[in-house]
Amino acid sequence: MTRLRVETATCPNTGKIYAELYYPESELVPIAVTEPIYANREEAVKQSCVMFDCWMSLLDEENCKD
Repeated sequence: MTRLRVETATCPNTGKIYAELYYPESELVPIAVTEPIYANREEAVKQSCVMFDCWMSLLDEENCKD
């Protein structure tokens, strides 16, 4: 099973956290980068995983269309 990697960093201008999503986890370039809107790393990772799950669900729906 391919896994997702989420890395977080702090925006120097705002002090807020942003997340970078890598899929598959060994990828060097992120498939998505969030805006720096999170107060902490845990929330950034949690919300990024939710966004990724939604994205994967949309891809599954598209692949199931005739």
